[in-house]
Parts: sequence; C-alpha cells; structure tokens
Amino acid sequence: MKITLLKLSRKKVVINRLGLQELADMIRHSPEDKRVYNLRLNYQFYKPQRQPDGQVTLDDAHTVNLPRLLFAAECINYKEIQKGLKYNGLVVVEANGLKTYEEAVNIRNQAARMDETVMAFLGASGKSVKIVCRGELFEKADGRRLRDDVRGKKDDVRGKKEDGRGMVADDRLPKKEDEIRQFHKNLYETARRAYQNQFGLDIEYLEPTLERTVYLSADPEMYFNPEARPFKADCEKHDQPEPAPISWESDMLMPGRTIKRTYHFNWLFILREVLGGYFDLPDEDRQMQLLQQIARKSLEQGIPLSHAQGMTLEHPLFYNDPDLVKSVFSTTYELTLMEDYRKKYKMKPLKSVPQETLQTMRTEIFLTANYDMRKNLMTGVAEYRMKYSEDQTFKPLTEEVRNDMTIEAREQGLKSWDQDVNRFIDSTRIEQYDPVNTWLNDLPVWDGHDYIADLAQRVPTHQPHWEKYLRYWLMGMVAQWRESDKQLTGNALTPLLIGRQGCGKTRFCKILLPPELRDYYNDKLNFKNEFDLNIALTSFALINIDEFDKTTNSQQIVLKYLLSSSDVKFRPPYGKTIKQYRRYTSFIGTTNQQQPLVDPTGSRRFVCVGIPAGENIDFTDNLNHRQLYAQALHLLNQGERFWLDDDEIKILIEENVPYQRTVDLVEMINETFRKPKDGEGRWWGITEILATFASRYAYFDAKRATPTVLGKSMNNYRFNFKHRMVNGCSEYWLCEK
Repeated sequence: MKITLLKLSRKKVVINRLGLQELADMIRHSPEDKRVYNLRLNYQFYKPQRQPDGQVTLDDAHTVNLPRLLFAAECINYKEIQKGLKYNGLVVVEANGLKTYEEAVNIRNQAARMDETVMAFLGASGKSVKIVCRGELFEKADGRRLRDDVRGKKDDVRGKKEDGRGMVADDRLPKKEDEIRQFHKNLYETARRAYQNQFGLDIEYLEPTLERTVYLSADPEMYFNPEARPFKADCEKHDQPEPAPISWESDMLMPGRTIKRTYHFNWLFILREVLGGYFDLPDEDRQMQLLQQIARKSLEQGIPLSHAQGMTLEHPLFYNDPDLVKSVFSTTYELTLMEDYRKKYKMKPLKSVPQETLQTMRTEIFLTANYDMRKNLMTGVAEYRMKYSEDQTFKPLTEEVRNDMTIEAREQGLKSWDQDVNRFIDSTRIEQYDPVNTWLNDLPVWDGHDYIADLAQRVPTHQPHWEKYLRYWLMGMVAQWRESDKQLTGNALTPLLIGRQGCGKTRFCKILLPPELRDYYNDKLNFKNEFDLNIALTSFALINIDEFDKTTNSQQIVLKYLLSSSDVKFRPPYGKTIKQYRRYTSFIGTTNQQQPLVDPTGSRRFVCVGIPAGENIDFTDNLNHRQLYAQALHLLNQGERFWLDDDEIKILIEENVPYQRTVDLVEMINETFRKPKDGEGRWWGITEILATFASRYAYFDAKRATPTVLGKSMNNYRFNFKHRMVNGCSEYWLCEK
C-alpha cells in the first residue's frame, strides 16, 4: 500500500509514491523539520484559512510551503495531469484548532490506543493531529462483500481490477468511482464519530474528497501500526448516522465517555433554554431560580445527579458558589432518590420513620449518587471513583477519602458521621468486584486457532512436552480463578524457565497476564513471613518466583505446600479467629542455575524448561490475551483434563532428573534418618542404607558411595549415631524420617 507525496519544485508539482513505513520514517526524521519549526513558531500570528483540497493559506501574502500528503490514492503524473492509479482505502481524520501543543500530544497518544489507528502524528502547526485509518467493505453473512456488483471478477492482477480511469482496487474495496467516493465518505464519517467519542471533543467535519491532502509534518514520537484493524463501511447513502464501531480494548480505556457526552449535550440544551429568560429574573433571586430550573429540568430529563451537578459547577455563572449548587441539586433530587431507595430495598412508607433510619437512607443516597464504589475481592480493599470526573479509574478508598466524603456530606446538610460513611463502605451494599472473573466473563468466543501452541513456540527449548504442560498450566490457572469444582488442589503445576541471564525469562512472565490484570502480577515473594505468603495467595493472579535457585531447602518445602493448597486459612492481623480465603494465585519460576531442584519428592510439581545457550525467548508484548484465555476457558468448559495422570507424573520426574541438584551424603543422611528416641529405632546395615538412598533419590550414584565413604559420613559429629560391628560390617541404630 502506497500514498502520494506532492512537492512543489520550480512551480511544478512533482509526484512521488511512498510506502507507509517509508512515510513513517520520514515524519520521525523529517527533512522539513526546520520549516515545520518556523511554522509552529509563527503560527499564532497568522489567520489560517483551510482550502477544500487541504491546503492552508496563512494570510494574503503567505502560504504553507511544505510538501503535501495524499493518503486516499496512489497517483502519478501523466502528461502533467495528476492521474489516480489505485484507491487504497486510507482516510484521514483531522483534529484541528487545538489550544495548546500539550493538548495535541495528548490526543495523539489517545489515538494510538485505538486498534483502528494506522498513523497518528502532530500536524505541521503543532496544534492539530492527523489520524490515518483504513477501511474495508462490509461482508454478508455468507462471506460475500455487501455489494455483489462491486466484487468484480478475478483477473490476472492477483484479484485486483482496473476501472475506467485506470485506478486499481482490490477485492476488499469498491471499484467504480462513484462507489469509491461514497465509500470514502462513509468511512470518514464512521472514523470521525469513533474518535469524537473516544476524545470527548467535537472534530470539525471536513469534506472527505479523494483529493484532500495534509501537510508533511515532523513528529519524532508519531505512532505507526501497519497491522491496524480496519473500519467497516459500505457504498450506500445513509440518511441516519450509524453507530461508530469502537474496539472493546479502546472503549475500556475511557469508560463512561460516550454516556457522559450524551448527558453533556442534553444539559447544554437545558442551559440554553433556562438562560433565555436570564434578564427576566430579579437580580437578587436570579442565581437561585436559575439553579432550581436547571436542576428540575435535569431531573425530569433523566440526567443523574452527579453529572448534572458536575456540569453546572463548571459553568462560569455558578462555579463561585459550589455549596449553593450542591445544596439546590441535592434538595431537588432528594425525593426521587429516596423513592428509588425504597424501591431498591422494598421499603414501605411508614407513619413514623425513626430519624436514624432517615439519616442512614440519606447517607447512602448521597454516596451512591456521587460515587461508584466496589470491594475488590482480591486485594480486600474498597475502591471508588467519582461519577462526574475525567478520571474514571478506581482508586483505593483510603481514610483520607472517607473523611472527605463525610465532610462533603455535612456541607450539604446531612448529619452524617464518620461511622455512617464507613459502615456503608464496609458493608455488602457496595459491589463485590472480582477482577479476574469480571475480565473472563467479557471474553469473546474462542475462534478455534491454537493460541496456546503459539505461546509455547515463543520459548525455545528441548523439553519434549512443553506445549502440553503449558496447556495444562494455563487451564489450571483459569480453573483456579473460576474456582472449578474439579480442582481438588491448587494449580500445582509450575513452569520453571531455566536459562542464562538476559534470555528473556522474566519479561516473558510479565506479558502472560493481560494489561488489565497486570496489577495482580508479582515477582517478589517473602518466604520469611507467613502472613505475606498467605496474602500473596489471595491477592495475586500470577506470582513469578524469580531467581528460584535462591530459595532454600526449607523454603522449597513450604513452596511445595503452597502449590497444593486450594484455599488459604489464616488469622489476619488483629483478627480473633482463623478465616478461610479463596486462592487465586498460580506460580511460574525463573532461574539461571542449571540444577535448581533440591527436593526430589517435589520435582513432579515443576516443569523444567531449559533454554538452549545462545537462544532467546520472544517476549514481545503483542499477545492476543483475550483469545488465548478464551481458548483455555473453552477447553476447561469442555471438560478437558488439566492435571497430570500417574504416567505423566513419572515421565515428568524423569525429565527433571538433569535439573536435580546433587546432594552430598551428609545431606541425604540428614533428610532420611534421625537419632531414635526411647522405644524407637532399629539396626540398619550399610547395604540397606544405600538401597534406601537409591529409592529416595533418582540421581543417587551408588558406585561413588562406597561403604568406606558412607561410614565416614554416618560418623559425622552432627549425628552421633550408635554404631556396632557385626561380622565385620557396620550397623547403625537409626529411625527413618
């Protein structure tokens, strides 16, 4: 796909065709950076006028002297006439007339978050953003393009056809000129609405002709994604606007923006209507009556209290007296909100309602009208966000925030105390929010592609069953989150990535969770604190045991217990009883040590994945997490097994033998035997002791452990075992552990 570069040279327009990557490099390292700099320096002194073809005249004597970019088509000069070769389906949405350079940078960065953005760069003025998108025709349910008459027959040009003007278009785009122009217009309108909703601002409508150009700019931080998802459009004329297809991922970046925008437009019409009678009101009552009318009309037209009140507080007529605004709106909305409260909790009006009951009702109404609150079941922390706020992310409900809520309630005339606010926040009346399962519930249907196999191939290894083990582990992780009734223990299988430093082990672990859940990833586990261990099991979705070889023998024994636990029981600080908590965590590990395993009885829980020397893991953060976990969830729902059977356990133990750390005889003796107490023990011969070691330790080399060597180890001062000689052979009084 190529675009057209138009450059004025000796009063003639010279046409060049550029690939998108070539253009992106040109904008990042612009040969016109000095001209762009001078234009931005002096732009504030001009009165720019935009022409229909995209050119800009600065005043009667100046024009913008920069090359222009024609994105919609690939063109050539034919006998000094510009001729289109190919319509490429690219359209430019321009956010012009921005107030500051910083605002332009912010909008460019927001555009980069949308999956449909091919390019986003600052305009030559520094106060505009050019967003390039591509389009494709809609398809029918049977897979055909929406218009049968625009499909054309395949010819010798790889499925592409030349129309009467010599313009080539592929099967995903229309071919006739009138259809191309209508398709381009529909594509522009769809993209413009999508970005308007995303940014929360009005984007000026510019007639989307195929000849419209933009100026070559300079932007070292421009965004370029050649794999961007296309917008879908057709060749029909539409009298009514169609909804803009915004991706799920992009929509999640600015939750509530579209709804807020709708309320804003509605509120603006109310304000215009009310202010029409501004001078008919007496001066002393003007502000109060205006506020009452705005509040009443907002209530009648269904605008929530938080939005109506918030927009009014931002207006120049009212922002100087916020207490009056809040008081008028809360009073106007109070009866309706209390009625909603009664319906929600099925309360019946009584002749005599205690004052304490009314106070509780008013406190809850105030909190729910102004804040969204939820209890995060993983962290155990209550979270909040203000309903009318640019920032729609949830934050921890700290003690300071609770105090602010109490103060604001009292400022609005509520006789609320700290305990009233805290009692509601710490109750089950706020949403119980489970982050991982909320995310799983929004997953699409698995499309059938094996994403788990793709993930396994990112890790170069000689482990023969790595893909199967990874499949079990991912399914076990999802089962752990879902609290599957088939899972009697925790997700005990743990991949252990073994390779040199810098091969990408840790960074691979970090991309396994989707961006929305990466707050629940942890790579620091404190084995020394039992409470921290228990909290980690309930608070994180994935724990990476980084530098696994640094764990001691006793810590690996604790880890073996943690891997098997399906739930967690402990007494929290200042708690009086032991409580049971749900476990969410699955484990993965990394190490540079080639023999990290020290406990042979626990080796069946680890999948040792050796990374060959000189090779690296692909840790590029471009996983399709939604389809990856949709596949794991689909397999789980289909009843596929996600645990090892007995034969697979034996195979895994054998595969882990090369990674088992060799333990000397003294350690083996210490782990296997102890000095008997009264009434315990028996006499063990050298041969029997060696046979016990061979059965316990898969890596035990009996040839090296001669009777003489074993005798020296058994007589170590730390043991002080009772010893005797029988027929020239040593025997020891021992008790097996």
